[in-house]
Order: sequence, then C-alpha cells, then structure tokens
Amino acid sequence: MYKEVLPNIFMIQVPLPNNPLGHLNSYLINSDEKKVLIDTGLNFKQSFQSLCEDLNAIGIKLEEITDILLTHFHADHVGLLPHLRSKSKHAKILIHQAEVELSKLILGGDRNFNERIESLFKANGVPTSLIYNVGKSHPALSSQQAYEEIVKSAIGLQEGHKIEVGDYKFKVIWTPGHSPGHICLYEPRMKILLAGDHILPRITPHISKFMENSSPLTDYIKSLRKVEALDIKLVLPAHEDIFTGYHERIAELMLHHMQRLNEIVEKLKEKPKTAFELASEIKWFVKYPRWDEFPPFQKYLAIGECLSHLDFLERQGFITKISAGSINLYSLSNKPVE
Repeated sequence: MYKEVLPNIFMIQVPLPNNPLGHLNSYLINSDEKKVLIDTGLNFKQSFQSLCEDLNAIGIKLEEITDILLTHFHADHVGLLPHLRSKSKHAKILIHQAEVELSKLILGGDRNFNERIESLFKANGVPTSLIYNVGKSHPALSSQQAYEEIVKSAIGLQEGHKIEVGDYKFKVIWTPGHSPGHICLYEPRMKILLAGDHILPRITPHISKFMENSSPLTDYIKSLRKVEALDIKLVLPAHEDIFTGYHERIAELMLHHMQRLNEIVEKLKEKPKTAFELASEIKWFVKYPRWDEFPPFQKYLAIGECLSHLDFLERQGFITKISAGSINLYSLSNKPVE
C-alpha cells in the first residue's frame, strides 16, 4: 500500500512478515533527476514483491532509483538492499559512517559484533544457553549480503550533509540512540522530518546497549533534545502513522525513560542485582505475561534495554557497578535520585 503524503513524496508500506511491527514505512522522493528511496524492509520475498508492486503503481522502475538512503543499519531497514541493487546497479547507497563501521563488525574482524555482545551479556549474568539461542535467531543473520553492500559501496554520511531532490532540500540530522549512526532528514522550509525510528507516534523506540564502550540512552536523550529544538510541522516515521505534535511526543518519550529508570532504582533497593535479573523483573509492555514465555530474541532486546538504563544511572552516579568474580552486580550509590 502506498500514498502520496506530500508533493512527490510517497509513503510505501512494506510488510514485515513475522514481525510485531507489521510494516515498514519506506519513502520515495521523486524528481526528474533523482529518485531517492529511504529504507527498504526485511529480506523476504513477500516484502520485495510488495515494494516492487507499489513502485510500479507509482510509475517508478527499480532501475530508475538513483539513491537508496538508509536511516540506520537495522535489518528491517536494510534487508532488501541486495535485491534493489541487483536492479538498480548504479544507485548510490547513503548511510551514516558509524553504521558503515558497525556493518564491518557484523561481517567479521578480530572481535566481531556477536563476540562483543556475547562478552557483554556473559558479564551481566545472561545464561550461555540464551546467548546461543539469540545468536541463531538474530535478524542480522538474514541480512549479511545487505551489510556486504554497505561496506563495499556506501557513502558515509555525517551531520549536516545536504540531500537535494527536486524542490526539497533535506539536511542530515545525526540522532544516535536507537543505533549509533541513526539519522533523520529535516527540510527546514517545509518543516518536515523524516524520522526513521528516532521518534514514533505510539511505540517507544528501542534503546539498547550492546557495545561495552557506548551510552545509547545518554545519546538518545541528547538526540531528542536536538530534534526538539527544530521547527517541525509534520513527522514522517518509519513505523506506524505520520503525525504532528512532536513536542508532546518527545515529552512522552522522556517520561517513559524516567519511569523506567525509577523502576530500576526501586528494584535495586531490595539488593544488588545483575542486568539479567533486573530484565526478568521489569514490567515490559509486550504480549507475553511472564518472562519465561518471552522468545529468546525478545529477552535479548529486554536485556539490552535494561543495560542502557543501567549505564545511564551509573554515569549519573545513582548506581554503582560491582564486580562479583566475572559477573557485574549493580547497587544503589549514596546519591539521591531526584
């Protein structure tokens, strides 16, 4: 399904099979000289067929696409890249440089992406069996060719990069948090924001810590403040519906994270705990009533989200990380939480 949401900007709903999100909003920005496709969908035949059918209905052939811009490197945004490149051989791939570097880690190296996650999770009390099961089901495994395309061909974007398509003059806004190299596109004259997964109208974007030397929640809050300072009339997100009232939505997102931080502090008043223990006790807004019923990948996401909040609290001095042998425990410090 597609619709023209602004002159020469089409929102294409790409189905995400077996995914609770339902679909990805891919955007086509069309002009005589350029045809820019923003985000692609998961690596499924059904998703590719649907995307092709909608592009054909708009009147665009795959080989006419000049640029494929990716808001970030998650599998539901990059998965169809190899299929698109097989037809649009000369299309430029545009993504933030940080996501190019992460794609290199996913593909291998001295200490690759999965090994770093495994080390971090083991240190935070995650059972080896769960780490193994997550490794087998991670969406990145079905997108290896996409990451190869990114590493081989992508142009690494930076903050302030200009993307001009017809009458639209977008500015790249670097918004790390949901991923280290997440970007939004801002059109100051039209006051529109192509937001990727940075701000969604109802779902809270997932903020997880999967790398030891990172602080994703700190980054995300700074990125929300950066976007809050812009003059925006319309937000075009990667999931759910186009929306207005971005100030109110940012306030809701900030409140959500404050509540989650306070929930963790309350749990730590009982005794020092591992990140895995905390993740199993937190109230998650998912369809599974008990932690034992969470699928492995859902547990993986919950643990990563818990770690991002623990990192934030530790950096602010509200909690302390204690080494108990090879396992990290978290306890309250003497600093009061305001």
